[in-house]
Amino acid sequence: MTSAPRPRAAAHAVVSVPGTPRRLPDGEPLPPEDYRRLFGVFEAVDRAPDLAAFRERLLRALEEWFGYSTIAVLHGPTVGDALLDGRGIKSGYSRAFLDEYARRWIGADPFMTGHAHRLLAERGVVTLRELRPESVPEQREYVELFLRPNGIHDKVSMIIDAGAEGCFYVGVVVRGAQVVGARDVAVMRALRRQLAPTAEAVLAADRATAAACRDLGLTAREREVAALAAQGMTNQQIAGRLFIGVGTVKKHLTRALAKTGAASRTQLAVRWRQL
Repeated sequence: MTSAPRPRAAAHAVVSVPGTPRRLPDGEPLPPEDYRRLFGVFEAVDRAPDLAAFRERLLRALEEWFGYSTIAVLHGPTVGDALLDGRGIKSGYSRAFLDEYARRWIGADPFMTGHAHRLLAERGVVTLRELRPESVPEQREYVELFLRPNGIHDKVSMIIDAGAEGCFYVGVVVRGAQVVGARDVAVMRALRRQLAPTAEAVLAADRATAAACRDLGLTAREREVAALAAQGMTNQQIAGRLFIGVGTVKKHLTRALAKTGAASRTQLAVRWRQL
């Protein structure tokens, strides 16, 4: 299929009209440019050869087609597992932001609650405003004292159901604009349905790869680093995606090379495709 021309994503990625984003009524068609965004993202990930490539391509496609710049793509057996200790990649966050979040605010994050997890499981796509953080004192402080000073007024999260294999959690921070646009919410609802079969296949294949990696003695983090290195990413790029230090990347990569018997990144990439 030939890719459609890229629209100007930032032009309609978010709107600044106050209020809660509405869900488009059943049967109401999306504008043609939103279908181009939907198919653009789907085409980007449809032929991803493995989990690492799927995550990276999904993140980049959301950057390109939606104009988002701060994204987390995580996965785990359940929504809660994916959020609390799931594996994945991020972009657009500063180290200082993440350190302060982990030190002070993670317990007040509305998306970390059982209520949010149930809504995500039920609706598939949920915005920060839909969780009404202003009604809970600690959540209101989280928004007013942490998010807003960092230019964050709304956030949208999406769950891609991968059946028995688990799920993907995709969290997108919206900086500057007051509200996530209804059109973005509608496209993401359609997108998660389209991506579900691919997500299930990718996680099933990764489960088999994980078994092979355990036989080689690779830890979960060594496997993540090796998978990204096999894609051709530099140590600096891997550190940015996993939010770990470059020195930590070098340590994990050195161990992965030794355990797989690869003498170079090129050999590692070849052997990785054979797992």
